[in-house]
Amino acid sequence: MTGNRQAPTGTPKAIPGGGTPEGMVLDESHRYFTGIAYPRRYYQELNPASIAYAALQCGYQAPRLDRPFRYLDLGCGHGYSPLLFASLFPQGHFMGVDFNPVHVTSAEGLRQAAGLDNASFSAASFQDLATDERGPSGDCDFIVMHGIMSWVSETVRREIGAVIRRRLKPGGIVYASYNCQPGWAGKMPIRALMVDAYAVTTGTVEERVNKVRAFLRQMADTGALYFDANPAIKQQLEAIESLDAGYVAHEYLNEYWRVFYHKEMATFMGGHGAGFIGSGTHADNVPLLAVPEKPRALMAAMPTSLLREGVRDMALNRQFRRDIYANGLAPLSLDALLTVHRGTRYALARRRADCAMVVPRSFGDVALHEGFFAPLLDRLAAGPAMFDELAALAPLNEWAVADQVQALQVLVGADYVRAIVDGAGVAADSPTVRRFNQAALAAALADDQPDVALAAPALSGALRVHLDDTADLPVDLPGATFSA
Repeated sequence: MTGNRQAPTGTPKAIPGGGTPEGMVLDESHRYFTGIAYPRRYYQELNPASIAYAALQCGYQAPRLDRPFRYLDLGCGHGYSPLLFASLFPQGHFMGVDFNPVHVTSAEGLRQAAGLDNASFSAASFQDLATDERGPSGDCDFIVMHGIMSWVSETVRREIGAVIRRRLKPGGIVYASYNCQPGWAGKMPIRALMVDAYAVTTGTVEERVNKVRAFLRQMADTGALYFDANPAIKQQLEAIESLDAGYVAHEYLNEYWRVFYHKEMATFMGGHGAGFIGSGTHADNVPLLAVPEKPRALMAAMPTSLLREGVRDMALNRQFRRDIYANGLAPLSLDALLTVHRGTRYALARRRADCAMVVPRSFGDVALHEGFFAPLLDRLAAGPAMFDELAALAPLNEWAVADQVQALQVLVGADYVRAIVDGAGVAADSPTVRRFNQAALAAALADDQPDVALAAPALSGALRVHLDDTADLPVDLPGATFSA
């Protein structure tokens, strides 16, 4: 985490410069910050409905959501995402595990405020999950991890692998996001310098993080050649300066910190019974939005998924991946695949006026053909629609079904539209959604947050709302009452 070592007795040692290792967990397997909480955040890609559509994009059918299912979030933080999902899917049971007791207490507080009885949180270790002979096995339809693999020791990663082996059902899906190469290659020296600088500061965790930020800016302003030779580092420094101190601490300063190549992660997951099937980010599964045109052709020509993903990461200089893996899930036949697509419902996820015909991507702007996409967006502005209704609109009605599917995937990848596969629909108004939105909005206002993700039944997910701009939202948010 910070390079500080702990006394066997559990008494913190002094560190150079008189600092104290405040916020550090003494457990040698974890050595993870607890003195400052990770920010409370919502992650769309963790949504089981989002995972289901990503799997469909890749040719697979995820576990259905209109029947009882179990969802396990390893390293759940404040539990905000699984609680939002629990409000939408009362037939599911959502379990969150996090080593930080502050996070677990926070998650339990929001759970109680929202009155959700299909969610539970625990500060148990991953080893406990993997080895408890009295506990369940083969019970999880979804296991998700946001960033966790990059911030734990090799011992804990082995425990995570054991959890996947023990708990993931046949046909179940694992979502894993993690720091990756080659995007971190030029930036890792900054992280190493931050760790060393943090070790010689004093004060609270937040005060020490701010001192580290000031030190980095001072270093950059001296004209250090490293900054001049790496323009991306200047952007990274600006991001570090603007981010919440808790995020900076957890992202950069944990002692166990690992950047993976996709091949390493895919090999790890495969060794624990979960094979790579694609990206958990919808845009990554749409060729037009995934990579620039020239490397796109090279990527398509690669004979293996490992090579294709390696080309993708190199083309994008990617530093963060969101993968989905599955246990023994067979790809759908073409007929079955088209049947599932035709059973998918689409809903506008933004105000129509906010759906520009230029989509920003990391490699540059992607222009959309207004004649193709504007009629689809105009129709969805009037309300959700099934695939066949949208495919009947001109000019899509003259296209092959595969091209119609691709057009709709572009709008989903742009995050203008959400796709809800058969079985992932949500009741338009439910008491659990109302209670969650009331509790979540109250918490956001109490914390003076500028925005909040609220449960949106029409999207089978969430809508992020800026609290100073709540007029004419594209969907209903039951239970959310905004002041005028």
